Amino acid sequence: MKSQPKISVVLPIRDAEARIDYEVCRILDALVDLSQHRCELIVVDDGSRDATPEILDDLVMRFPQIRIARHGKPRGIEAAGQTGLEKATGEIVFIQEGNRPVRVEDMRRLFKMAEDESIVAARAESTPRPIGGALLRRLRAWGAAAAESLEVQQQSNDPTSLQMIRRPHLQALSHPLAPNLSLQSESFTTTSVL
Repeated sequence: MKSQPKISVVLPIRDAEARIDYEVCRILDALVDLSQHRCELIVVDDGSRDATPEILDDLVMRFPQIRIARHGKPRGIEAAGQTGLEKATGEIVFIQEGNRPVRVEDMRRLFKMAEDESIVAARAESTPRPIGGALLRRLRAWGAAAAESLEVQQQSNDPTSLQMIRRPHLQALSHPLAPNLSLQSESFTTTSVL
C-alpha cells in the first residue's frame, strides 16, 4: 500500500492581524481531516505593517507544523505565493492565490483530484453568493453581532482561488531532459454561501 504524500499549504498574507490566528487554526484542522500524515503550513507575510508578524511568531510557538517566510516590503501576493512554493517540502502543494481565507471545501476537492497521479496541477475558484435579505433580517433580530459579521464578509464577492501542484511532476517537467509531454488544464468553479 502506497503511503500518503506530504501536504504543504502556502498561505500568502498581508496585514491580516484580525484573521490570521483563526485562519491558521482552520487550515490546520482541515489538514488533520485530509491526512493523518505529514503536513506543513507555510505562511508568507508579504510586508505586513500591522501586528501580523508578532501573531505569526506566537503561532509558530504553538504549532510546530507552521513555517514562516517574510518579505521585508510588499512584493505582491503572487510573489508571496511563489516564495511559499519554493519553501514548501510537500509532494502536494496547495497555494492560496489571494489575501483571502482558504476555502476548505476547495482544498478537499483538489486533494481528491490529487489521487489521480497523472494530474500535475489543478485550480479551484469559488465565488461567494450573497446571503438573502430575509436571513440577514432574522440574524439581526437574533443577534446584531452575527449579522454585522456576515455583512462585512459579503462586502467582497471576489472569487477566491486555490491551486494544487504535484511537486515531483513539476520538477520532472522542468528538467532539461524531460520527455515531450502533452499537458491539459483543468479547473472547476463553485458557488457557495459564505
